[in-house]
Amino acid sequence: MAVDAASSFTFCRPAVEYRALPEDFKYQLSRCAGGNLTWHEGHNRKTAGGRTVKLLQQPGTEGLQLRSGESYSVYHTSPTLPCLSRPVVLWSQQDVCRWLKKHCPHNYLTYVEAFSHHAITGRALLRLNGEKLERMGLVQETLRQELLQQVLQLQVQEEGRNLQLLSRGLSGNLS
Repeated sequence: MAVDAASSFTFCRPAVEYRALPEDFKYQLSRCAGGNLTWHEGHNRKTAGGRTVKLLQQPGTEGLQLRSGESYSVYHTSPTLPCLSRPVVLWSQQDVCRWLKKHCPHNYLTYVEAFSHHAITGRALLRLNGEKLERMGLVQETLRQELLQQVLQLQVQEEGRNLQLLSRGLSGNLS
């Protein structure tokens, strides 16, 4: 029965991820990516806060036309890049499914069934509370608490990320 349930969740497939990376991440990325992506030279170089970055793109994608001060991120598909992530509020159901599998592996099938039935995306994930989980069918208090603890950690991580982005934006505007 468990195998049938897992195979029915076909939305749990690799999704779109992105990030503009500084030059010194090239080695780390090549280990993580397994060679699915390429570094593009020339017009794709951008300067951010005094350091040069190259944009990461799939072969065949066109270069970006960005004005000064714009955020520059390239979206690409890759099942092998869990180390590069989008903001949680932009996560699809597939991204949430991957997050559940990584952070709640013991009760993954229980969670993924409820989450798929209610089409939980990243934005909805960040807004979950005990009452909402109970309405979704997670009646066991221990299951709700386990999940809420992971969601809280994700919220803290996301807030830290947002603060970092804000501070970078403010320091860039002061220059």
